[in-house]
Amino acid sequence: MPVKTLGRRAGSGAALRQVKRQLEAKASRSLYASLNLTAMVDFMSVIVIFLLMNFSASGEVLFVQTDIVIPPGTLEASIVRAPVIGISNESMTVEGTEVEKTQRVISAGATYKLEGLEQAMAEQKATFKLTHPNEQFDGKAIIQAHEGVPFKAVRRAVEAAAEVGYTKLMFVTRAVAKDSLK
Repeated sequence: MPVKTLGRRAGSGAALRQVKRQLEAKASRSLYASLNLTAMVDFMSVIVIFLLMNFSASGEVLFVQTDIVIPPGTLEASIVRAPVIGISNESMTVEGTEVEKTQRVISAGATYKLEGLEQAMAEQKATFKLTHPNEQFDGKAIIQAHEGVPFKAVRRAVEAAAEVGYTKLMFVTRAVAKDSLK
């Protein structure tokens, strides 16, 4: 056994004794934390209710656009999946992508062609044919127009969609009681 010099040794200090006790206490603790089941059930209930309130069984096919206020209407039908043409006071969109400026369409003459809208709708038609190779093109589209947009802009969008082959158009309205429209 080698001879050791006198003096302080590592591990003999009071601070190290306290560290040793803390390590021993951690080793004796359980590795599994207890979980309050009531809080977990409450949390899951809130999540399920939130999801049920926000999602519909038919599927949401419209784009939420802050600059479009939907006009009121009384006829209700379920919305089918089709390309959405959005018309606000500032812009015209197809599937949420801006394709034309509404003010330019309104101020332009009758010969002004909505090339951006027609091109975007033609791309949607080509996508339909690729994804549904065994089905005939149905020509359905949804128009989601702001209630204050001039009719000229809506009419021009309808004409541009018809140029490409979209002839079955559906207009999005806000459901209200029939008595409130009078």
